[in-house]
Amino acid sequence: MQSDSHLFSFGFPEGRAGGDPDWLPSPGQVIRARAQLEQQGVLPGLAGEGPVSLLAPGEIPWLWWAGAVLWILAWPTVITFKTSGTQLLWLPWWLPLLLAPLHMALLALPVIANERDAGRDALRRRFGRIQTLVQIMALEPEEFESWSALLFQLMGYRVVQTQNTGDHGIDLELSNDRMRRGLVQCKRYRGTVGEPAVRDLYGTMMHENAERGWLLTTGAFSRQARAWCNGKPIELWDGRSLLALAKSYR
Repeated sequence: MQSDSHLFSFGFPEGRAGGDPDWLPSPGQVIRARAQLEQQGVLPGLAGEGPVSLLAPGEIPWLWWAGAVLWILAWPTVITFKTSGTQLLWLPWWLPLLLAPLHMALLALPVIANERDAGRDALRRRFGRIQTLVQIMALEPEEFESWSALLFQLMGYRVVQTQNTGDHGIDLELSNDRMRRGLVQCKRYRGTVGEPAVRDLYGTMMHENAERGWLLTTGAFSRQARAWCNGKPIELWDGRSLLALAKSYR
């Protein structure tokens, strides 16, 4: 996690190489954007706060499936007993067993598809409320981490936000079907992030046996930082890169 003050004063920590890129919004623009986000009530939704959900987006409804399986097993049994006497003796014993899963599939598939789409749509709505670079820069460090987590979720990663202590500066842990573990650092900086920050991340990756790393900043990266990453499994996303990615996943 970042150690920035949570009193929003826009005292952005400077990147280690110093200097503000000329494409960054001014502090005044950032202050006004922050006020607008607070007025519009965007920030609580960004962190997922709001009405309690019985099932998180993407989570498997195990209880529902258990009930469905019991229903599939129970009703053919009942039908078989009901039809094994003098009525409907022509009905093969296996027909209810065949009809039950077909019937259940007709009921379940629309529900599964709707659940998947609704979960992703909910993520897109929360993510899409931050639309400009000045709005990204107006986020608190923890809000920037939450926004970054939403971005990686929309990209298809499983995301875990780390705790405040003992995380070696890592803010997010990623995984998917092709990657066991990836590490993300989120730096809400105005200036330019230098090579030392990239070296620190790479050292943490080696220590944690991670396959890939991402360093995200609202500022920029120095030429030395980018050169040092050549040939290494590290991606550097500056403010402009984040804005371009955000547009493609809204």
